[in-house]
Amino acid sequence: MKLAASIERKLTIVDDEPFLRDVLSRAARSWDFDCQTAGTAEEALALFERNPTPVVVTDLRMPGRGGAWLVNELQKRSPETAIIVITAWQDEDALAACLQAGAHYFFLKPIKFDEFRNALRVTFTMHQVRRERERYRQRLQRKTSTLRRTFLSAIDSLVRTLEARDPYTSGHSLRVRDYAGRLAAALDFPERLAKKLRLAAKLHDIGKVGMPEGILNKTTPLTVREIVEMRDHPVIGERILSPIIRSRSVLRGIRNHHERWDGGGYPDGLSGDAIPLLARIIAVADCFDALTSVRAYRASLPFEPALEVLELEAGAHFDPALVPVFVELIRNQPPGGFRSDAGLR
Repeated sequence: MKLAASIERKLTIVDDEPFLRDVLSRAARSWDFDCQTAGTAEEALALFERNPTPVVVTDLRMPGRGGAWLVNELQKRSPETAIIVITAWQDEDALAACLQAGAHYFFLKPIKFDEFRNALRVTFTMHQVRRERERYRQRLQRKTSTLRRTFLSAIDSLVRTLEARDPYTSGHSLRVRDYAGRLAAALDFPERLAKKLRLAAKLHDIGKVGMPEGILNKTTPLTVREIVEMRDHPVIGERILSPIIRSRSVLRGIRNHHERWDGGGYPDGLSGDAIPLLARIIAVADCFDALTSVRAYRASLPFEPALEVLELEAGAHFDPALVPVFVELIRNQPPGGFRSDAGLR
């Protein structure tokens, strides 16, 4: 990592002995450091809050609250500040407490100026490295945020492209995301997992981008060849998204949302708990929205008959533990009020 050409060569020296404080500050200034001094820990903290410095040099044994207290307070207020502790051999316990609190360097009394100068040099260099690393982290975070926004925009475009090809499924992916999100909330999912579920639910049918429109919009039953081709869409979806989605759980939710609890689904023939949880949830939400939506080959079902279908298929098609929770959710709060046009969350 390339360091900046100059560093802020300022420090605070804290010691209750005026002579030692003066000697240390004179020495530091002769090495081109800008110094401010204080005689107690309390005075030093007030001075630091008015004029913070990258490095603080403090004695341990002082009247009042002392150096260990000062180290703790500085670390709470300014964790990036580097701290050098001056100590004597008999202060081993206090020194250990300071180092545990976050002090970066120490040296012993009586003070040797070459050691003091080296401590300043090393500590200022460490401070500069940490500062440059933090700046790099912030730049990387900004770039990551920009890439995420670009990615989400591209995903929204893919979903709109898919649903524009089939007017009967317009809004389907967003509704499935909303149903899955409500079920996740009822199951007390942690937010990080809920976000992954909502993402997988929104993208569960993205593989249909690769399906011919003649199959997507067909009003008569599919042929065996067409069924086989249609059943490829979860695998195609995983293949499309794997270069840009790193979460394995999201990809598995997309790949396996057509598996059945009894093992009769596709593409992998998984059964029971071997089916990823996100895929099991998406399967329930996907089926409910499909049943209650108009399709090219059939009319929609009212909510109650659709829920009865889910209940009949619990333990065969669907996870029997998920269906009752979902059914209760829909019966207590029927769909209609929640948004289907919100952006990816």
